[in-house]
Amino acid sequence: MYYYAETNYYDHDGLVTSGGKGRDDYFEMLRRCGLERIEIPTLKKCRRVSAPGRLGMELRLAAVWRKALKGLGRGDVLFIHNPPSEKFVAFPEVIAKAVRRGCRVAVIVFDLENYLKPYYSRTQSIKYMLSLRAENKLLRMADFIMVHNDRMKETVVSMGCDPDSIASVGVMDYLRDNPPDRESIARRTGRTLPLVFCGNLMPEKAGFLSNLPDELTISLYGPGYQGGNSTNIDYKGSVPSVELMDVISGSFGLVWDGISSDTGRGTGGEYLRINNPHKFALYVASGLPVIVWKESAMADMVIKENIGFAVNSLAEVKELIDGMTDEEYAAMRDNAIRIGCTMRRGDHIRAAVNQIIRMAESGDR
Repeated sequence: MYYYAETNYYDHDGLVTSGGKGRDDYFEMLRRCGLERIEIPTLKKCRRVSAPGRLGMELRLAAVWRKALKGLGRGDVLFIHNPPSEKFVAFPEVIAKAVRRGCRVAVIVFDLENYLKPYYSRTQSIKYMLSLRAENKLLRMADFIMVHNDRMKETVVSMGCDPDSIASVGVMDYLRDNPPDRESIARRTGRTLPLVFCGNLMPEKAGFLSNLPDELTISLYGPGYQGGNSTNIDYKGSVPSVELMDVISGSFGLVWDGISSDTGRGTGGEYLRINNPHKFALYVASGLPVIVWKESAMADMVIKENIGFAVNSLAEVKELIDGMTDEEYAAMRDNAIRIGCTMRRGDHIRAAVNQIIRMAESGDR
């Protein structure tokens, strides 16, 4: 039998960033692919736990997982995601018990701790080392691994994992039951409108917003915006992810991260080299062409499918937009709508899940 473990944050329903939807979409596609759901209860009522309460939390989380997985054994395949919504040190050991009973494990990589060290402060160095140890052990134990794209696959292979056990999603999906409304998209998008940026707007996550080129105008959607004196920024508020698809308005969706508008510097910027940003899927599934960093993992697809521009610096954007015709913009938008249809159906996650099922059924692993 094929199973998947589903966990969510305690405050899941209150999340307005795309991160919550990203996990939900994976779980929904695993269900649609015929896998049986194993629900893992969420314990903590906030994302931070005091040091004295940490040990008890670790023990309770391990117990919850062991109880949920106790029936799995030979002939079963379990899909789990890394990192889990609630991290705990003994996670690999709990999964290893199911493996010793004969259960095979497929790890879906949501984020790669090996690439995220700068996100941890100096005082969190022990927490990072424990997370890194858990990730490395889990990936090397896995029979199958699902990664964002081929760039991430190369990174995971460099960590000692078998390339023949890895399936790439390619590009993130963004589920929606109905197809794109072309008339609505045409009303809300256009070459001469401001850029759009959606996501976490805290300075440590989107520091580049404080040094945008003067000639760019941009509409912001998301939590954490602290305001500023810039006249070229229009803050539109925080809108739930699915609702945002019907109101998002602009010319191009900006897929950028880090501290600089000149290049993808900083932890978030560097992570774009191997990451499938969920905001990319939001934009394209909404019928909006995109602008990405030229060294990001999404750049090749943007160029190949003609759904936007790949740039080294945001200083290049104004000239590129001014130099295109309305007809060229419409062609990019049509291409975005075409690819967005596949994202709304979940085609990319489905293909990766089916690839792993074929691996499992081939008897090679």
